Amino acid sequence: MAALLAMADTTLATDQLDHIRTELRAEIELLNSRLNALIASQSFLVIAYGSSLGASFGEWRTLFTVTLPPLFSVLGFVLVIEAWPGLRAAHEAIRLWRRREAELVSSHSGYNPYTLATDEQSRRRLEQRQRAGSLFWTRVPVIFLTAWVLFFLMPFVLWMWG
Repeated sequence: MAALLAMADTTLATDQLDHIRTELRAEIELLNSRLNALIASQSFLVIAYGSSLGASFGEWRTLFTVTLPPLFSVLGFVLVIEAWPGLRAAHEAIRLWRRREAELVSSHSGYNPYTLATDEQSRRRLEQRQRAGSLFWTRVPVIFLTAWVLFFLMPFVLWMWG
């Protein structure tokens, strides 16, 4: 009877681990999709911005120079601001699912062979790598926002120097 209960407990824990990992994969895919959509939208806006600024090359004191490129800058800025909460939400969900996975694995020593972290030191290194990997999604919006502010100012600087 005790063996049957132990097997039922292991099956339940295995099902929980499978569920957690499925949810974790889904959240990572969601984060990647959101990040890819942001990068794709930004790349098209940078192309449009460059084309519109290049259309008035050498003639910086035109109304076109100070209207269309800044409009693309504002649009790019707004899109980053709109995408940022979704990126943060997906990352927070990933963090919570990873924590639940770590708790489940630490409560059942039989899972150690099925994880990348087999001891406490390797678990700390794994968490450190995961934090370092999450820096990309946190930095991308900041980089885009900074670029759009500079791109917004560029036509006005060219207008004054032109």
